[in-house]
Amino acid sequence: MKLLDVMETAKERKKGQRRIDLFRRENLETWILIFPPGDVQRMHNHPSDRTYYVLTGKGIVKGRNETHEVSQGQIISIPAHEFYEGSNPNDEPMILLGNSHKATAEDVAKAGGQRNEIDDKTGKRVIFQHGGGQDMGVLADWN
Repeated sequence: MKLLDVMETAKERKKGQRRIDLFRRENLETWILIFPPGDVQRMHNHPSDRTYYVLTGKGIVKGRNETHEVSQGQIISIPAHEFYEGSNPNDEPMILLGNSHKATAEDVAKAGGQRNEIDDKTGKRVIFQHGGGQDMGVLADWN
């Protein structure tokens, strides 16, 4: 077992860092996402289901066809392959506790990679084989 104080861990955030991994197990990952005031995450998806619990603050989780205002104490579930973005248009930081199961090989194959984003200029899907930031990504047409 391992016990962590999530809010103390959040204080270790480096400038520009949004995600801090808490636990990485064989089949489960748990992390926190820190959204400073005005921060917007690029529209993207993952090959596995995600849940986010709002620890502090409030913000917006936007999908391609829906938008939800989220605040402390609320939890949101995002199915695998569904595009979404998080943002904080408020004056206080928003901290989310996230978790996900490890994507299966079939899930990754269906997605074309570990993470996909939507290119703002072309509207096409950008495929990242190793997750955002690990490689440059490849533009792809929609299926």
